Amino acid sequence: MVASRGPVAGPLVVVLAGVVIAAVPLQFGGVFALVGADGAPAVGLAIGCALVLVGVAAHLRPSFTTELGAVAIVLSLASVFGALGGLVVGLLLGVVGGSLCVAWKPTAG
Repeated sequence: MVASRGPVAGPLVVVLAGVVIAAVPLQFGGVFALVGADGAPAVGLAIGCALVLVGVAAHLRPSFTTELGAVAIVLSLASVFGALGGLVVGLLLGVVGGSLCVAWKPTAG
């Protein structure tokens, strides 16, 4: 039997959520500026980059996957304020990916 090396699906979905959340402020930064939210694109971009880093860390450090999954869920929920939750798609991907990370258990090998 091959022992599991770490989670794959959860971190991959978290990285995808980070990319989506970071892309929204880059695409719609002018709209945010029109409504008076000048700092929102920077916050959304920072949250997206943080989610990408959390996803990579969850894949590389399986012993911290539960904690990193919880961080991914919190960051995804916080993305509502900086990037409109990645137009809700990023928010949902982040919550699902974080939940997959929290639920992941190593297989006995």
